[in-house]
Amino acid sequence: MKKYIFPIFTLFAIHSYSQQEVKGIILQQDQSPAPYVDVILLTDNKIIDEVSTDENGIFKTFLENGNYILRIEESGIALHTQSILIAGDKEIGVIVLPNQENITLKETVVTGQKKLIEKKVDRLIFNPDLAEGAKGGNALDALRLAPRIKVDESTDAVSIIGKGSVTVMINDRLMQMDQTQLANYLKTIRTEDIEKIEIITNPPAKYDASGNSGVINIVTKTAKDESINGSLSTSYSRALADSFNHNANLNFRKDKWTFTSRLYNGNGEWKNHNRSEIIYPTTYWESKVNNQNKNKYLGGGIGIDYQLNKKLITGFNLDLSNGKGTNESSYRTNIFNQPDKNLDRYIFNDNKGTSWDWSYVGFNYHIIQKFNEEGKKLTFDFDYSNNSNLSHNMVNSNEFNADNIPINNKDQGNETITDLEANRYNVSIDMEHPINSWKMNYGTRLRFGNDTANNNRLFRLGNTPFIEDPSYKYAITYQENIYALYYSIEKQFNDKWTAKLGLRYEHADVNGKSNEQNIDFKKTYDGLFPTAYLMYEPAENHSLSLNYSRRVDRPMLWSLNPMLIKINDYTYSQGNLDLVPSYSQNLEFEYAYKDLSVTSIYYRHTSDLTTNISFSDADTQITIDKLYNFGKTYSIGVSENINIKPLKWWKINASADVYYIKTTGTIPERNYVLDGINGEFQLTNNLELNKKKTLFANYSFSYQTSGSDQDMDSYDDFMRHNLGFRALLFNKKLQLSLNINNLFENRNVTYSSYTNNIYSSFTSEAFRTYRIGLTYNFGKQFNIERSKSNQEQSGGSGGKG
Repeated sequence: MKKYIFPIFTLFAIHSYSQQEVKGIILQQDQSPAPYVDVILLTDNKIIDEVSTDENGIFKTFLENGNYILRIEESGIALHTQSILIAGDKEIGVIVLPNQENITLKETVVTGQKKLIEKKVDRLIFNPDLAEGAKGGNALDALRLAPRIKVDESTDAVSIIGKGSVTVMINDRLMQMDQTQLANYLKTIRTEDIEKIEIITNPPAKYDASGNSGVINIVTKTAKDESINGSLSTSYSRALADSFNHNANLNFRKDKWTFTSRLYNGNGEWKNHNRSEIIYPTTYWESKVNNQNKNKYLGGGIGIDYQLNKKLITGFNLDLSNGKGTNESSYRTNIFNQPDKNLDRYIFNDNKGTSWDWSYVGFNYHIIQKFNEEGKKLTFDFDYSNNSNLSHNMVNSNEFNADNIPINNKDQGNETITDLEANRYNVSIDMEHPINSWKMNYGTRLRFGNDTANNNRLFRLGNTPFIEDPSYKYAITYQENIYALYYSIEKQFNDKWTAKLGLRYEHADVNGKSNEQNIDFKKTYDGLFPTAYLMYEPAENHSLSLNYSRRVDRPMLWSLNPMLIKINDYTYSQGNLDLVPSYSQNLEFEYAYKDLSVTSIYYRHTSDLTTNISFSDADTQITIDKLYNFGKTYSIGVSENINIKPLKWWKINASADVYYIKTTGTIPERNYVLDGINGEFQLTNNLELNKKKTLFANYSFSYQTSGSDQDMDSYDDFMRHNLGFRALLFNKKLQLSLNINNLFENRNVTYSSYTNNIYSSFTSEAFRTYRIGLTYNFGKQFNIERSKSNQEQSGGSGGKG
């Protein structure tokens, strides 16, 4: 591991800034020391540092030259504030605190100070500058502290509690990346560079109507002063194999130019064991899989903005990444006779020789025109993305009888060569247009997509050479064009009432063609998608809101591919040309109290649900995976997020989501109803281990009850225990972290379902994981103006992926 960490320390010397020591003494009215009170230093309403006094009332910190607000707090109550100017080492001297009974509200509030959590009419705002434990981290660390957001400790997958999947944006730009790429990208964004995180459970008309997920929008800070900063990080993780990840970013602003850059790299091995079963009337199939993948990836990007004048900014962002991997998994399927379950025969498969190469290119060019009226802004964006993947999928298969003797003519090898490429072009114009107390937002977006797939199938029997199978060779071209118009208007009627209404229109054209397979289809989708929000603030620190939205899940381009793909003699996959869009209605009532709690009650209804169903034939015992509009569902539930601080050094975050879901199958193969009450609970304890607030620990416990989902899968309950430690060194610029996930190796959940009255189940092995991370932040506070693009270059039309 030394070869990965040593370059980090070598680069520590890239840049440093001189800082001055600042000292002070805080006394009570009776001239006795004020021990262990919090001293907070702010500039532009942003927390720069937090320290505590020692037993003698003395505090010490290091600051760069400039003007600051010094605030003294005890148990969250502001006792004193004053302005200070730092110009060289400074002795603040003695500060005598007033009697607490004489403190008025006016004295304890810093004018304009943001709250940790702010409630807007259509979203929650989380300000990581004010979050305990966020300093020195990255965007993923900040998301872990945000309300209603869950970050999986093992995979770094981001979701919204009560919503499941989520769309992540940076300054309103959609991050068109897979889960691993996105996690690595977020690790290159310093917490200090984040202005706010917007949690949008029901996205307004400005956002793509596709998908029933929420939106997380990470907004970075606005450019002000000349500055340079960056971060370097490395991490090592161990599950059943080793993995390494490295990230770096450098940000620079001078005169009218702003430059940002990032680089990430990783390699490692991923192992996993899982088990599945299918119960037929006369046989019982049990498969045990040993997964073993190796992956390498390299990615990075740059962004350049130029301020033509005080009102006009132009620039671009470019992201590039590529990777390659191999799969050497193997699996054995035992076939037993029913009902005695005597072994009849078994199939052994391996994927040795499977490999893939992928690449991603994302480009954005933007122009931002501001006007004299405050808040009025016009943004133009052009976006392009390219995703490509060349894979060689190998399946070597043989079948044996119960005595381990090969069955004749069952030894075969299959190689599928697949070349996929997807191109997306987006042009958007967005106008933020306030008129007096009315806020209007309107715009248009054009999206053009062109996807191609080339597939070639080779097979061999025994030791014979590979032979091309022309029946599985094809080339398909897809085109998808989406045209959108949207308008919304918002008004704050008084101190208590705010309302917002929006309407979005989308027209989608989808075309598919393959001369070789005589495929030629055209599909057109039109839809109106209204949104409505109402917020009432009866008193300070209390807010109630009600919101509604209609959304759509269109079939993904690749899910319409009607080609029957053979995986082996018993397993096939196929798309479905008859798929139609799935529409959902969402209604949510939310109550927020201070920074302490957010309570949501919600109702959702979805028609023409789409999912991948494994159809198993009882006679042939062949399974075909195919997408279907299989049913409808509704759910009603309540979610709760609570933040409390029992002690100065102990903060608790608790979340719960309890809901009733009912799904009705509408196809013959799933002509039944599945319903029940589900629950998901999480408790996170964040502990400050020293008075200087440089040592932290956290322990989290999560539990999911048994239940069912909208795909008509049933699952049993499971739990997780996670433990973490974090240390801030060298004036909080160096962060060392250790995380242990699934501490007690609690089992994973088992999913099961019925199709054609045939039972199937799947279970993945659970194991403990370890991760050690090292991050170094350098430079001054960095600020940057960003495009407000709504780049919508999702892989399909917002369908399941």
